[in-house]
Amino acid sequence: MHVRPRLPRAFFSCRNGRRIRTFIDLHPFFKHRFMKRYRWTTLQPDESVVRELSTAINVSNPIAAALCNRGITTFDEARRFFRPSLETVPSPFLFHDMEKSVARIARAVDSGERIMIYGDYDVDGTTGTALLSMFLEGRGADVRHYINDRFREGYGLSGEGIAWAEECKVTLIITVDCGIRAVDEVRECAGKGIDVIICDHHEADELPGAYAILDPKVEGCAYPFRELCGCGVALKLIQAIVEAEGGDREQWAQYLDLVAIASAADMVSLQQENRVYLHEGLQRLRTSPRESFRAMAGLMKVRTEEITMTTIAFGIAPRINAAGRLESARTAMNWLLARNDADAGKHAAELEEMNTRRREIDAGILAKAETMVAGHCASFCSSIVLYDEEWHLGVLGIVASKLLDKFALPTVIMGRMNGLVKGSVRSVGTLNIYDVLQECSDHLEQFGGHHQAAGLTLRPEQLSGFRKRFDEVCRELLPVEQRQKELLLDAELGLQEITPKFMTVLEQFSPFGFGNREPLFVSGECRLSGKPKLLKERHVKFMARAGRGPSFEVIAFDRPDIFEELSRHEGSPRLQIVFVPERKTWNGREYLQLRLRDISIR
Repeated sequence: MHVRPRLPRAFFSCRNGRRIRTFIDLHPFFKHRFMKRYRWTTLQPDESVVRELSTAINVSNPIAAALCNRGITTFDEARRFFRPSLETVPSPFLFHDMEKSVARIARAVDSGERIMIYGDYDVDGTTGTALLSMFLEGRGADVRHYINDRFREGYGLSGEGIAWAEECKVTLIITVDCGIRAVDEVRECAGKGIDVIICDHHEADELPGAYAILDPKVEGCAYPFRELCGCGVALKLIQAIVEAEGGDREQWAQYLDLVAIASAADMVSLQQENRVYLHEGLQRLRTSPRESFRAMAGLMKVRTEEITMTTIAFGIAPRINAAGRLESARTAMNWLLARNDADAGKHAAELEEMNTRRREIDAGILAKAETMVAGHCASFCSSIVLYDEEWHLGVLGIVASKLLDKFALPTVIMGRMNGLVKGSVRSVGTLNIYDVLQECSDHLEQFGGHHQAAGLTLRPEQLSGFRKRFDEVCRELLPVEQRQKELLLDAELGLQEITPKFMTVLEQFSPFGFGNREPLFVSGECRLSGKPKLLKERHVKFMARAGRGPSFEVIAFDRPDIFEELSRHEGSPRLQIVFVPERKTWNGREYLQLRLRDISIR
């Protein structure tokens, strides 16, 4: 019979002066049992389906298995996956209220009504606002745009924004990435003679009485793909207007670079229609970038033709978000709407400076938070809930995500504003954090979000009760074994199977992100070849080979523990490795490298 181990209360304290890195370091039982940083789960698609697909599209079994693990099991499905095409996207008129929306906008443009584009302050909202503003201005519309102040107004339509619309004599508001829950605010707009068209992708229990609602997730909408971002919904509105006017595809497809940025940043599923938009948008970013993206790439020292998902996720998106996190999203809007190189360069530099400050704030909060973890977990073993009234609210989500990555426990990071405690929540594994917060609702003033991330507000006197109840619920719902992060492995892959053809097909799985993770492979027939090297005291590089085959360079980022472990072994120990094979170029020479995700040394 398997008996779950009893955890010590102070399991986050340091032992023998060694700093704890992950949950597995916390207790000798787990260190002995797992010997790896992650929990490995090898996916098991139907072998007959894998063989049939392998034959049908002439690829190896590991490639076919990786496709099956993504729900791609036939020749036609594989063709659509490997050859994303705008020909396959659904008609925008499948949206409920699309015809009504197109007609209302046409009337507003023809009669010279003033239109306000009302967007959220994140990447999705700002890119969607820019997209609609540029398109409608190009058609001669009288357009204004409005983005809330994150700290003063919060999320969604605000009284201040509506008052500004009334002052500007706006008669039509089009929201982007917000509005679907703005029941009272839409009613207020109607009372002031302002029609509202909502472009959103969130869900709501009660729908506002808007003039029109474009949201693939609302009941009654026949649009077949539910996972568009807010900017993607705005694109569908533009597509519908163009098609109603009899225009050509390029009139709306020219904005796919903005949709690609939003889709990558907003963590929407990169499947089906989103995969098409991201594929096409990346091509535009690389081959015909706008002035704004050229200026940003220059500051980042990235060639535009080499822009990737990583460039967006870790470069462009954080710089856009920095404006709304620290000051006002107006700076991001000015950059997005720049019409010449001088303005684009000026506003890109402003975003760069904000992002530098944001990083410094992140680092300071993270450093202090890490020192607080041991003390907190001496009393609460199943979660991390930290609070400091001085912490900047704009970066709490970033810090929560970094602590989650490190400790693999549900994490809440909170600061204070206007007498209230506000914070960001991040979840681990399959734990639905929204459900956890519902169980804690007696200790909260307000909360919202989804299964992996949320935000909350509470009064200072509720903090102690919330911390205790949150930990209790996490302990009940999160099994001990799930506190070790999981790697999903697509297939066993012998090193001799990594051929040029294999790599050519594998590279076509990109772009990667939520809903289309990088394929991961496991090989258990390797041995260490030579001595490992420690790079910059953080990364490890070594050579591995299988049998008499060629040696492969293996690199693991931020894994000095692997260097320590390999250095303890003499000779050529057997290795079981989880990795992503990649083609690299150095000094004009192309070579294969295995990017290591985890290892077991035998």
